[in-house]
Amino acid sequence: MSRKTPGGKAMIDTSKKYWTGDCAADIDEWLRLYVPNETLDIKPVVCRACGGDGFLLRLDRDEGVIQVECTACGAKKILLDGEDYRAHARLRLRKCPVCKSCREYNLRVGFARRENGSVKWVYIGNRCTGCGTLGSWLDWKVSYEPTDEMERNI
Repeated sequence: MSRKTPGGKAMIDTSKKYWTGDCAADIDEWLRLYVPNETLDIKPVVCRACGGDGFLLRLDRDEGVIQVECTACGAKKILLDGEDYRAHARLRLRKCPVCKSCREYNLRVGFARRENGSVKWVYIGNRCTGCGTLGSWLDWKVSYEPTDEMERNI
């Protein structure tokens, strides 16, 4: 089954084992389906140096550290609060587990919030630019406040 926009354009194709999207904006819908019963505040990850939205990902799931490298200009950045945990992280380059060849992703960060507005959970949504597969390499609970500085570090 494919979800369609009012104009008839496919957004997320759910007919295969792994759902796929046509563009980076499809990650928003996927995250809302992945995290039911949550109002997510979703932000795009865009290179601050050149405005690009394709990234190589290096991450450590255990430490909750994600580094992005812009495929357009090569700028690197540790996202969110990852610098606080970087010393113990073993960052590994990720390739798409479905097409097995592509290493470039579009990204979105979804913030689930507490009643006071601070972040209680972070979800990293991704889309393989090669085959369109949607997923989430990483998510974690945030057990501290305030979270303003972390949120600005996208």
